[in-house]
Amino acid sequence: MIYRLTIEFTLDKKQKLDYNIGSVLQGIMMTFLDRDYGDVLHRQSLRPYSQYFEIKNNKYYWVINTLTEEAKAKIIDKILTSDRRILDLTYRKTKLIIQKMELCEAVILDDIGKRDIVVNFKTPTSFKRTSGGYEIFPTVKHIFNSIINKYKNFSKNDLEENFLEKIVENVEITGYNLRTSHFGVKGNYVPGFMGTVNLKVKGRQGFKNEVMKLLQFAIYSGVGLKGTMGMGAFEIK
Repeated sequence: MIYRLTIEFTLDKKQKLDYNIGSVLQGIMMTFLDRDYGDVLHRQSLRPYSQYFEIKNNKYYWVINTLTEEAKAKIIDKILTSDRRILDLTYRKTKLIIQKMELCEAVILDDIGKRDIVVNFKTPTSFKRTSGGYEIFPTVKHIFNSIINKYKNFSKNDLEENFLEKIVENVEITGYNLRTSHFGVKGNYVPGFMGTVNLKVKGRQGFKNEVMKLLQFAIYSGVGLKGTMGMGAFEIK
């Protein structure tokens, strides 16, 4: 099962925060984990969680998604059972004070596929180019290749063979409202994009349902690079 832990916090000092603290939050998250499991995560190329920071209605939230039961037990449960309620944001010389934590189980529906879909990239999103560097404009192939790789690793549901090729043939970007952005990682910046993309899905209802299932999964897995650090946060609008 897939789970989401949403942590609402305040600051002990007035600070201006944004999505760039995602990589710092990942480091804080690792302090809750058993060392052995932390070592296991570092060895994995695709990791069974994503996390990011966001501001909604002038409140601060840290969102952690786990894609397996083991990850839920080793990450979310460790945080929920800890008595730590003050987290040091050392580089900002401030503290995060946890106000409340909410755990929910993901619901991915099988029959809500539709022709027109708007998706929103909430934190900087980017893809690696095979020739080197970063791809900072999304294509259907980039988006769904990233989602399918994670879906095949962490979902118990099967996809038909060559499903990515079928998506590329039958899904198109019909509009977008994007801006370039950068995400800070250890003193460097990864270029990317944020904003909305309009998708049009052709084909039978069964195919539309499968496409929507992948997009629902992406809400928790993230899209593109460094979803464990806070990039690629995703929602369906």
